[in-house]
Amino acid sequence: MKFIYLLLFIVFLTLGFVLSVSNSAPIKINYYYGWLEMPLSFALLATLVIGVILGISVGVLKNLKLRRKLSKLSKQASITKQEVTNLRTFPINPSN
Repeated sequence: MKFIYLLLFIVFLTLGFVLSVSNSAPIKINYYYGWLEMPLSFALLATLVIGVILGISVGVLKNLKLRRKLSKLSKQASITKQEVTNLRTFPINPSN
């Protein structure tokens, strides 16, 4: 399996290198207060990096939320288990 991942990594790395060499023309990016000129390959790479960072951030936040919920539910399950144990050992007095 690691071999397949390595092979895919090499293929995508080669593809990225070929695309960056063939798209080296400068582009002009206009902002509200100015503009910036950079190669197209760098703009694409920057967009990819920003997307990866945003995606990882969303994943981490979701993971933290789920961990917090798991902790809360584990505490609740522990309390409920203790209550059930207490009720099982509670003596029953007939009222007749």
